[in-house]
Amino acid sequence: MADIVDIAVSAGLFETLVTAVKVADLVETLKSPGPFTVFAPTDDAFAKLPPGTVEALVKTPPPNWVES
Repeated sequence: MADIVDIAVSAGLFETLVTAVKVADLVETLKSPGPFTVFAPTDDAFAKLPPGTVEALVKTPPPNWVES
């Protein structure tokens, strides 16, 4: 059965989200058994954000933003 990361990648509509998941180092976590609830905006939704917002979101997260 596909996990949430594989589904997002194969759908082709969530490239920005997948990039953010990778930057936040959450791929392994989201590939593990859940349960997980993920708010998954499409690339079109991200495109409607003000200029510079997506770039700021996909920068390396600040320390302690994502706990191991």
